[in-house]
Amino acid sequence: MDEAGQASTDNKVLNPVGCIERNLMNSKLQLLVYPAIAALSLMAAVSAHAESPTIDTSATQTWSQTKTRDQVNAELLAARADGTTKVWSISYNPLRQARSLKSRDEVRAEVMAQRAADNANPLVGEDSGSFYLAQQKRATEAAPVLARSGR
Repeated sequence: MDEAGQASTDNKVLNPVGCIERNLMNSKLQLLVYPAIAALSLMAAVSAHAESPTIDTSATQTWSQTKTRDQVNAELLAARADGTTKVWSISYNPLRQARSLKSRDEVRAEVMAQRAADNANPLVGEDSGSFYLAQQKRATEAAPVLARSGR
């Protein structure tokens, strides 16, 4: 404010003596420090993703075969004979050979017997007993039981 109490737009009033020089030094410092910090951060990030110092010995490892060529060929012929080589084929269907040990009527009778037994148990069902448990009355709070001597 000036002497008359009015707002002044004079630079000397807005920036007291020495502030302009200090602001210029701060901006020069920022031009140097911020890029340096960014560069150091980038270098740290790159080195953090470096590969571990584990030594790769795969080129010097020796591999030995446990089966002979004739054994492998015999296994292949046996797999072709029983159909297990078609695992990746679109015609592979392991359920085609599956056979049930029970008849359809036996399985139905078992299911119906199990359902009849579970009807008495309200905790077994579609909602896992949620409706049954929601209908139950709340238990009242029990009084504390204190230990007493055996008199």
